[in-house]
Amino acid sequence: MSRHTWPVARRYVLPPLALGLPLAASGRRSGWALAGLGVAVLAFFRDPERATPGDPAVIYAASDGFVTGVDDDVEEPWLPGGRGARVTVFLSVSDVHVNRSPVDGVLARSEQVGEGFAPALLKGAQDNRRNRLLIEGEAGPVVVVQVAGAIARTISNWVAVGDRLTAGQRLGVIHFGSRTDVLLPVGAADVLVRRGTRVTAGVTPLFRLRAG
Repeated sequence: MSRHTWPVARRYVLPPLALGLPLAASGRRSGWALAGLGVAVLAFFRDPERATPGDPAVIYAASDGFVTGVDDDVEEPWLPGGRGARVTVFLSVSDVHVNRSPVDGVLARSEQVGEGFAPALLKGAQDNRRNRLLIEGEAGPVVVVQVAGAIARTISNWVAVGDRLTAGQRLGVIHFGSRTDVLLPVGAADVLVRRGTRVTAGVTPLFRLRAG
């Protein structure tokens, strides 16, 4: 828990604790269950400190989780030619859900789109509520897509267009099950992960830029 995540978490944490603790004090088992739920949600919104290596040739993971997709050429209108290489990461409820910037740069563009509510692990989640962020820097344009899952369908962001970001800086938090996509221009970098790779936001390299 941190000053970033507590304002988001308290709407989920306080009600079960407020209901559960008095019931638990009176010996009701349901009270312990509610209090346990509140503690579990509190743990879900944990926000550990991270040290990002800061290699300017590396694009880092935007979230914790495991890689569910590596695509060489997909549609992405914010990248040159309207195409991009993409790494998709799924976050389970046990993962840290704070997202981080994969590169140094300026947040040049941001939009919130979609209204779907498919489970984030499924292909249909591409139409879910999602935030799209375009970061421009020495690494070139990088797009981060934060995709909400089926439970809360909510994303809280802590950055705004025009902000200068550093690799590993917190971008926001996706509430409960979710996924992130990181996209670069086709041919700009070599992919360093594959399906099933477990990654850590701001720490694990996803791509390495090609020289020249």
